[in-house]
Formats: sequence, structure tokens, C-alpha cells
Amino acid sequence: MPLQKPISEEELKEEREEKLQEKLKSLREKELEREAVSKSNIFQLPYISLKGFPIDLEALSLIPKEMAQSAQIIVFSKKNEELQAGIVNPGNPELKKAVEKLKSEGFLCSFFIISQASLNYALNFYRQIIRPKQGIKKVEIGKEALVLAAEKIKNLAELNQKIRQISLSESISLILAGAAKAGASDIHLEPEEKKFFLRYRLDGVLQIVAEMPIDLFPKILSRIKFLAGIKINITDVPQDGRFTISLKDKEIDLRISTLPTPYGESVVMRLLGIGAYGLTLDKLGLRRREGKILEKEIQKPNGLILTTGPTGSGKTTTLYALINKKKSPKIKIITLEDPVEYRIEGITQTQLNPEVKMDFARGLRAILRQNPDVVMVGEIRDLETAEVACQAAQTGHLVFSTLHTNDATGVIPRLMTIGARPYIIAPALRVVIAQRLVRRLCLFCRTEYQPDKNEIEKFKKELSKFFPKKEIKKLYKAKGCKRCHMSGFSGRVGIYEVFENNEKMEQLISQRAPVQEISKAAKDQGMMTMRQDGFLKVIEGITSLDELNRVA
Repeated sequence: MPLQKPISEEELKEEREEKLQEKLKSLREKELEREAVSKSNIFQLPYISLKGFPIDLEALSLIPKEMAQSAQIIVFSKKNEELQAGIVNPGNPELKKAVEKLKSEGFLCSFFIISQASLNYALNFYRQIIRPKQGIKKVEIGKEALVLAAEKIKNLAELNQKIRQISLSESISLILAGAAKAGASDIHLEPEEKKFFLRYRLDGVLQIVAEMPIDLFPKILSRIKFLAGIKINITDVPQDGRFTISLKDKEIDLRISTLPTPYGESVVMRLLGIGAYGLTLDKLGLRRREGKILEKEIQKPNGLILTTGPTGSGKTTTLYALINKKKSPKIKIITLEDPVEYRIEGITQTQLNPEVKMDFARGLRAILRQNPDVVMVGEIRDLETAEVACQAAQTGHLVFSTLHTNDATGVIPRLMTIGARPYIIAPALRVVIAQRLVRRLCLFCRTEYQPDKNEIEKFKKELSKFFPKKEIKKLYKAKGCKRCHMSGFSGRVGIYEVFENNEKMEQLISQRAPVQEISKAAKDQGMMTMRQDGFLKVIEGITSLDELNRVA
């Protein structure tokens, strides 16, 4: 056996010094604990040591770290609206501000005397709250809330009534579960002077779910900000966060946005992935001709396919449906999104990361180095992204993306406006899908009526090219029942126009022809406009004329 190296005199000295320091530290901590016990007797408050105590991070986050240090307070336990807090010195002038903050948010607080050592120990736990790289929080919606939302809550009126009867933690679970069950795309919390509103966006339209006393709002706001990883003590600037809720066998990601208002912070929670039922072409509402064009184009090995329309018009849903159709074990598909709205098995999905300056242009270049067959870029926003997308479309890649324009042919001047050159656009572009979403009439309560002469003439004028002999004997309008939350509508469907690029269109684009000329040429070749598609859906009883006029 090799001989152990003898311990030097210097090492022995260091070891004795370390043991001495540890002993002195232990003695100081014991002295601090004895002082805390004495204070507890003087102020008639119970004593507690937080060393090794299971500190509730949600409770801890109710007081910002800076305030906790100056006021010498630690909120270590929370049960609904009841808090337990440790304080070092009841006479600390800063303590009053911290206590008033908790009271203003509707919390009742029980106080314990703690030592300075306990305070220092607990302050270390703040690191676990403010660490953004720990990943997105997952919130398990309790079984009771799910049963309540799925079985007992039949409509929004019942949800409103039930929210008022339950505790804070239960109400947040119910708000989230109720939104998921109703198919809401957004949850809005909007404070006013004496009340705040809870609203869901259903089928693209906001509906009031509940009107509640303003004194409940700070508690709900604090809970949501904690879940979303948003700083609770920051109230004067907009903030963004996110978390995930687990519902039975699926998960829903929520993007949270707060915005300062005169009466508090307005909150919008966007539920990502709601509406994923429409991720196949046959469920989107495309007509046979347009569906065949898209099926033909996505079978080609390269080219640029764009969807266009305003925010919330279903562009990304259409792209996912196309990708689902194209998906195969034989090809590699990579997406670059902000955010990843739907998760699709069998493809590689990437999210933008501003922290490392990965925008669409830089991310697209990185994706192309992975040698994909199909690429989806969430949005073309600038010249660099447009040029890289067009070049990729001409070098063996099928590229999907979105753009913001009013109609399909408007894509061409839009690309030119951001700097893309016509001779790059013309050969790269395959097809453009412009779209809007209209609400479907509820089949259980829609009402039949006879159109007047003006309405009939309007329909004939729009559809004479496609259906010159079509008779319009009846139309439908919304009424409202419990099944559709009294709105008269249930679900949404797209209205589309599909612009197919061909040899003639390429020539017009290369020659910088006016968009009106390109649009006329497309219509002459059989392109149906969104409004014409909408008129057909009105005649078919899918939507109403009022709804079509609202959207298009």
C-alpha cells in the first residue's frame, strides 16, 4: 500500500481554525435563537425556527425579497387567504409597509418571532422563485375542478354562480378548467374601480363570464403572476410569462400578459392549442377546388406556401393542417415558431429565443443547416427572413410561412415593400391562402328566414360567375340557446381565397404589374374570393349574413 502523505503543520492549523469558526458560528446562532425566544415572551408572539422548515415558495413570493430584507419578514406558509409569517423585530418601521401590502391583497396574517439566522436561511429560497431557466411551471388542475367543469357546469351562467361560492385556489382552477371545457382561446381579467370582469373569448368574440368584487382581484392576480413566473412586486410595467395546465390526458400551454391600468393590472391568458380539432384539411372548410390545389402543391418537393390574414384568422392552424397532410417518416420537417401553438408528433418544433438573439431570420438559417425537406417559419417579418425563405424554396425545400395582408394577391406588394425583389418572389412562390374565421351557426337554435330582394340580388351578383342559376329560397340567422351559451353560434370555420402562382402570374410579378392586374388575372382563372366563399357558406346555413359582414 502506498504511504499516506503526512499532514503538515499548516494544514493542521487550517483545520483547527475551521473547527473553531464552525463552533463560534454555532454559538452565535444559538445566542440569536435565545434572543428570539426572549422577544417572543416580551411581545407575546409564538417563536419558530425556520431552519429545515418546509417554506412555501408561493407564500414567500408574496413579499419581494428587497422588502423582506428591509422589513425582516418571511411569509413561510399559505392556506387559501391565511398566511403565517416570521418577523425578527415587531418594532421595525418597514414592517408596517409589508403588512399593509398583504392586507391590501386580502390576506390574513399570523405572526411568529424568528431569529436573524432564520431570516438569512429563508432569504436563500428566493433564488428558487426568480430563476427563469428552471422551465415552465406545470399546474395540475384538480380532479374535483375537472368534474365540476365537465359535469356540473353546463353553461357560463352556472360557472359565474359557482365561482362566487368557492375558495380562491379552487376558483382559479375552475376558471382555467372552465375555459378549456368551453374551448376559449383567451381568458381576460379586467379590473375597474369597484369590480372586475372575467371574460372568455369564445369563437373569436369576448363574453362576460363573471363580474366580481374588486377586493378579490389582487389575490387572484398574485396567484396567476406566481404561476406564470412574473414578478409580483412589479406593477407599473407590462410583463409576460407562461405556465402549463394538465387536464386529464392533455396539456395546454398558457401565455400570460399583464398591462398596467388605472385600477390595477389587466391580465390576458392565451390558451395555446385550443381548437386543435381542425388540424386536417377536410375540417377547415376549404372548397373542393381549393383543397385540390393545396393537396397538389404540398406534394411538390420545393416552393413557398403562404397563409395570410389578420391576427386570429387561423393562419397557423391552416399551416399545421398542411404539415399534417405532408408529414411522413420519409421526410424531415422542422418548424420555427413564436410560440409553439400545437405539438405534432413526428416533426421537430423549435421556438424563438430572444435571450440568445434567435429571431426568425437567424433561426431559419440554423434550420437549413439541419438539411430538412420541409420548413415552417412562423412569420415573415423582414427582408432577411423573406430572402432566406425564397432562396430555400428554390433550393429543394418546401417552405411554409405566414404574412399579414388583407387578401391573397396582397402578398406580392407586401413582400416588395419589405425589400424582396420580384425576380426572387416569382419563381419561389407556389400558392397563397388568404383567410378569415366566421362563427358557425348553432345547429340547435338557428332560425330560418326568407331573404328580401336586396339580399337575393347581392348574392346573385357575387356568385353569378360560379353559380349563375342558383336559387336562394332561405337563409339562417342566430337565435341563442343554452348549448351555445346564448350566443347563437358554436365553433368557427374558415372562409378562403387561394391564389395559385403559374407561368402567367410569374410574368406579371416579374414585370411589377399592379396588384389590381394580378388580382383580376387570378379571378379570370377561377379564383374565388373570401367574400364569395362566405356567401356560399351563408346559403349553406353554415353561418349568417350578419356574421359574414362582421368579418369580411
